[in-house]
Amino acid sequence: MIELYFWLLVMLGFSMLAQIFYRYARTPGYKAVFNVIAFIGIAVHEMAHYTLGTLFGANPSKMRVKYRSDDKSIVAPHGSVKFPEIQRSSLLQIFTISFAPLLVSTFLLMLCLDVIFNIQTELWVKVVAIVFSISLIIGSEPSGQDIKQIGYSFQRDPRYSAYQIFLLVLSGVLVWLFVDIYYFALPFEVLYYIGYFIVLTSFYFTLKGTFWIVGRTAKGIAKKMGKVQVASPKFLTRRRRFIHIKDPNEREVQW
Repeated sequence: MIELYFWLLVMLGFSMLAQIFYRYARTPGYKAVFNVIAFIGIAVHEMAHYTLGTLFGANPSKMRVKYRSDDKSIVAPHGSVKFPEIQRSSLLQIFTISFAPLLVSTFLLMLCLDVIFNIQTELWVKVVAIVFSISLIIGSEPSGQDIKQIGYSFQRDPRYSAYQIFLLVLSGVLVWLFVDIYYFALPFEVLYYIGYFIVLTSFYFTLKGTFWIVGRTAKGIAKKMGKVQVASPKFLTRRRRFIHIKDPNEREVQW
């Protein structure tokens, strides 16, 4: 699955170049076309935040995507997703939500490339796939707010964050050693990569549950043997409220 990480890096690089190219563009006609295409990419960007935020329990409350600025004076495609309880989210939740646009856009781009080069279909379908691919490249880069939230989430609970990183690395190693996704026959290459992340997530939560059971069992045995009762390590469980952070609880990309 090393090629998937290569795809993610390439996608990130092209997205950064596209944004730089847009900022220095001066041709009005080009800017108008670019704004329309960018609006599509931003919509995918915010939907990725919202969808993975919901799947990973961060409870997003509102999503918005706008073609014009808030005062409607200029064309400025942008969007945001509100996470009212983002301060309760763990490092893994924040990391997944922050990089959701890059991950989802890369998967969709790979599907579009299959449509463009490997599938026999109508010409207009290929044209739509090309335009959609460009929009995905434009909107895939995580915003500065997304990156900042990752650092804040680690600082709020370093022990639990380190524990999550350990579980994630261990899950990745186990999947690499024991799971062959290509054993299954799937119609599109991108489905193998999606399957890889589903299996990785399953291993992660299985390991997390196993360690929690072992910890509770060891605590129960120690209690029955008359040992001094020791509270379970706090980093083995996580649903508690942290102090409010200074940055706003919105994820926004502004063009």
